[in-house]
Amino acid sequence: MEYELAILLRRKATHVVMLGRNRGVMIFRHCPGLSLVGSVVRLNLRTQGRVSIEKCELLDAPFALARDDLLFLHHILELCQACIPEGMRAPEIFDAIVALYAQWSESRGNQLCKKLFLCRLLVNIGLHDRLPRVDAGVLELVLAMPVDIARWSTIDLGSQCELDKWLFACVASHPMIERFKTVHFLTGRR
Repeated sequence: MEYELAILLRRKATHVVMLGRNRGVMIFRHCPGLSLVGSVVRLNLRTQGRVSIEKCELLDAPFALARDDLLFLHHILELCQACIPEGMRAPEIFDAIVALYAQWSESRGNQLCKKLFLCRLLVNIGLHDRLPRVDAGVLELVLAMPVDIARWSTIDLGSQCELDKWLFACVASHPMIERFKTVHFLTGRR
């Protein structure tokens, strides 16, 4: 038996999509007792033949984030599901999302913190490699900021505009852009 920490990205009637810390995006036909999208779980995996879930234990749920900004939470989960290939290891993305859950109360409602988090997420996913570069100084500034989102300092307005353009370009470059339900988070319009 093998253990894996994971985040539930999507639940359908026929399957669940999860982001495992070590296994990356995984799709399972069955996940006993798990229905809260965004939750952090510990999976006991049976690896004989096809990998399957033997047991699922809830560790954390993003209640505060879901209550305060459900759209942002779904945007993060949607981007992970759409942009991380199945099986790609993504421990830094998993850890960043778990840290966001833990630190949410300190950045609640701060639009800049949300955009900086998305910037880091998209860099870790690798979307930035296919786009014209944002001003290198802006990207380096964002990536050099501590993981502790409460300590993220403000950046100047010109850099924020560069960051906005870059985020739009990253999301717009995805082939499934028309299927995304939460892209309007970036514009502030519904």
